[in-house]
Amino acid sequence: MTGGTGHQIHFPSHGTGSGLPPAGTRWTVTGGALAVSVLAAFLLHVRAGVAASAAAGAELYNGGQPGLAYPYLTQAVARTSLHAKPCLDLGDLAVWTIDDGVFQHFYHFDEARTLVRLAFLSYVEALKRQPGSSKAWAGLADLFKKERILRIKEGTIDLDTLEQEPAGDLEEEDRLVVEAYRRAIRFEPNNYFYQAYLGDFYDERGFRGEALASYGKAIEIMPDLSWHYYVPEKEIPADLYEAARLALGRAVDSNPLFPKDRIWLNLAALAERNGDFDTAISNYRKAIAAAADPSAYLQMLGARLFEMKRYEDAESALKDALARDTLQPKTMGTIYAILGRCAMIRNDNRSAVDYLKQARWLNPTGSYINIELAQAYEALGMLDKAETEYEAAIRLDPSRTSVYTSLIDMFRRTHQINRAITLAKKLLEMYPDNEIFKEQLRSLNREMGRPEAG
Repeated sequence: MTGGTGHQIHFPSHGTGSGLPPAGTRWTVTGGALAVSVLAAFLLHVRAGVAASAAAGAELYNGGQPGLAYPYLTQAVARTSLHAKPCLDLGDLAVWTIDDGVFQHFYHFDEARTLVRLAFLSYVEALKRQPGSSKAWAGLADLFKKERILRIKEGTIDLDTLEQEPAGDLEEEDRLVVEAYRRAIRFEPNNYFYQAYLGDFYDERGFRGEALASYGKAIEIMPDLSWHYYVPEKEIPADLYEAARLALGRAVDSNPLFPKDRIWLNLAALAERNGDFDTAISNYRKAIAAAADPSAYLQMLGARLFEMKRYEDAESALKDALARDTLQPKTMGTIYAILGRCAMIRNDNRSAVDYLKQARWLNPTGSYINIELAQAYEALGMLDKAETEYEAAIRLDPSRTSVYTSLIDMFRRTHQINRAITLAKKLLEMYPDNEIFKEQLRSLNREMGRPEAG
């Protein structure tokens, strides 16, 4: 196989030719043992060298340096007929560099199609060495996709013709991609990425129903949405939302390896992404019922209920979360902060102070807690303590403009205009082009009867 000018790679045959002497040669016991020992040492040395080349090539390739990896991988492929991994790595490298003009120029590849052939032969050799290699089939699927794109660029495939084709019929090259992915899935049925990549391909080619079926299967295999890049955080298409919802529902019964409480949690997260908060709450409650320790889910439920202004229900859930005393300190600090907000909403500022002081102790770097505690102190008329908390928030997060404006507003409400002006000037020095801060300073100066100072 030729890889451009002067670069020829021969995959070794699988013969069993031996370098041992003729049977008639008489060996002494000592001489024979020494020969076997030397041969074993030589084979170990060769194997170690091949392994080192393969490992070095794989590390360079994975590190984003295909140019440096190429000679190591070609050497590893040529020097052994046993291992599939160097072939897989070389095939992946070839696919990756089909669009890499710098790589092709450096190694004198005359055309990108030489890399297509290199990739194809590498994956075929990998399948000879490891017939059940799902990675080889997945690599072939990627290659077929890339080769198709290459032909479109070269003008071999007419885009106008493609656009006129009936949507319900796969082309021959499309069937190659689909079949390669299906074989990869057959050998590794729990690899949800293969299902997702097949879904991507179907979607790109306009086969939405098949794409949704593949995406759904991927989600059923791995019912954790954080792994599924094709499900957006917001504005999920209605058909994809329904496919994901049904897949997660199936996983509750079909996936014994994934904890049921976490599947219900992902159903809640999916509903939240779609703005369906009532359904999210229902699924949070199912996660709570299924969990051995539901504290984390109770915290999530409480936070969602608070956002929905269901303050009594939020307090109940959050207090239940704290009762087990199993959460991390920072999470407990977040709960106490929300409880403090709930207390402030019902004008119970003394309880709010108690909750927020506990939150501050558990999460001493959360400047937002200091701000809310300052507001609670101010509502109680404890202005010195409020000022102390505002200043602590500024020390923790000196670039947070809302802290300055909150303290300025407190000085304004308590008729400490001079102090408010001093702080407003400092804020404007930090952000000299901010028109809102300029107007704030002008307004304060007018209150002091000094409009010309603005």
